[in-house]
Amino acid sequence: MTQIIAITRNTLLQTIRQPVYGIIVFVTLAGIALTPSLTAWTLDDDNKLLRDIGLSTLLIQGLFLAAFGASSVLHTEIEDRTVLTVASKPVGRGTFLLGKYFGVLGALALGHYLAGLAFYMTMRHGVLQTAAETSDPTVLLFGPGLMLLMVFAAATLNYLWEWRFLPTLIKLSVPALTIGTVILLFINREWKIEAYESVQPIERLPAECQDPASFQGIITFRPGEGQAHLTGHSGMLVHNDWNGPISVEDQNVLRELHDTPKWRQDVDLLVDKTRKRQGPEIFKSAVLLFVAVAMLGAIALAASTRLGVMGTFVTSLLALVVGLSADQVLRPLTLAEDARIWAVIAYRVLPNFQAFWMVDALSENLVIPWDYIASAAGYGFLYIAALLLLGMGLFETREVG
Repeated sequence: MTQIIAITRNTLLQTIRQPVYGIIVFVTLAGIALTPSLTAWTLDDDNKLLRDIGLSTLLIQGLFLAAFGASSVLHTEIEDRTVLTVASKPVGRGTFLLGKYFGVLGALALGHYLAGLAFYMTMRHGVLQTAAETSDPTVLLFGPGLMLLMVFAAATLNYLWEWRFLPTLIKLSVPALTIGTVILLFINREWKIEAYESVQPIERLPAECQDPASFQGIITFRPGEGQAHLTGHSGMLVHNDWNGPISVEDQNVLRELHDTPKWRQDVDLLVDKTRKRQGPEIFKSAVLLFVAVAMLGAIALAASTRLGVMGTFVTSLLALVVGLSADQVLRPLTLAEDARIWAVIAYRVLPNFQAFWMVDALSENLVIPWDYIASAAGYGFLYIAALLLLGMGLFETREVG
């Protein structure tokens, strides 16, 4: 375990210090920052395109970081024979490969985290869809403003003490953007405390709902101004959006509390409002995408035992393309009456990245269940284990001397 930790730490630092790593990360951050301006041309809701492009950017960044990161820490060392300095010591090749993977995984997590923070800030800002809308000053200050300050700080450290610019900028950006994101979670664009709640005005609270326990903690009733009592008065149905959108099951519970069409309409309107915020669901989507990125890292590392930089990148890209299209291309062939054995084997063996791509669910304003996330993550971890075993087999038979 000590050997794996040492190799992991060295690989993480080695990956982050690569110029290509910093370039990919900051090109990604710049691209995400520009998406609100580039997506304001649709005839529908521009923020949906902003969300889809942001999630796609997270995945594409992971592809590039996985391919170039794995090649720089494994294939380059094999070609330069620097791997012999480790292979000559009592360190097994399996241990060596595991340490390399965990180091690359740490670098992938760091890049995904920074891009995720930038993505949150762009979604918080949103697209200016009309001339009457104005930019969010809080996002501009704690997003691009902080990044410009970190660029100046990294340049100063590079000039005065010769600290490497890109790695230093990454180290400074992590705490800076984290602090900025935490601040944005609690203040709105008017510099007031953010109220993460959805409300639906109602004309009269039904008598059947006079007991707050009837809402089962899903929502609460807030009486209108001057309404001293709960029963029968107007007010608002309130949902705490920190708990995520209202699920279909909870929606049915609320609808059954009263049988009038007006009550059910009010409940449905509140449910729609909770699902349009989508903050928790986008977070879940980003978590699932990181599992996909971790799989790409394992694919790239296994390919790097035999292939160069471009070969590793092409292999990772093909795996991603095939994995995203498996449900549309291969799955119908497996369900046909005359299903061919090659299609069944290919569908089972090839990585299914569609399981981690939640754009369709977000477009339908659906709630992503936590049990689905657990099962998808379990599939991803098992696939990663299989890829690492394949990589160990390829590395054991690779001549490095």
